[in-house]
Amino acid sequence: MSQFYLQDSRDHAYVGDGLSFWGVKGAGYVTDLAKAELFTLEQAAGHRETDIPWPKDYVDARVRIGVDCQYVEIREALDQHPDASEFYMQKPKAWNGNNLIWLKADGGFTSDLSKAVRVARADTINMIGRCGQTGCIAWPCAYIDTHSRRLVERDDVNIKEALRGTGIKLPKPKRPRMMMFNCHGCGRFISDEGRFISNCRNCGADNRP
Repeated sequence: MSQFYLQDSRDHAYVGDGLSFWGVKGAGYVTDLAKAELFTLEQAAGHRETDIPWPKDYVDARVRIGVDCQYVEIREALDQHPDASEFYMQKPKAWNGNNLIWLKADGGFTSDLSKAVRVARADTINMIGRCGQTGCIAWPCAYIDTHSRRLVERDDVNIKEALRGTGIKLPKPKRPRMMMFNCHGCGRFISDEGRFISNCRNCGADNRP
């Protein structure tokens, strides 16, 4: 049986580039796919206009690994793993939504932990120096791995491609209704935009507020 995630597509629901989905048992919206509710085809087809159904298999094949800055603390990490042998290098004061940014092997940076370079303990000082003026923060890999989560970002998915063959058709967005007012001079209808462009063409009244 096909399963679906339901995404809240409203502008405020995005966390950086990350998509937000209905949480398990109606527990708000989450970016962590492990905490997202799964729906049947019938349930997904009856979604609200602002909710977008994504096939689970499609999304799961395009996940990134993110680390929410709200749930990690460097002192705690070092205390828990004093003898750590490998470290991830984090770029300070940089985020994608709540997700920390990591150094890659080619010297670039990413919010996808699965693309981050793992640095041996003996190489951390040298690697921090290669990060430029801002430097980097070295996090024990074992700590960060346990605080990572699966998520999906908008640039990695395409809803038309995802829904192909499912039979689900998204409703066409409704065009906002034009605001209309009555001319205070003659009572004829005049648009909100029109009252700023010219006086009433019927009676000449100025309808600007």
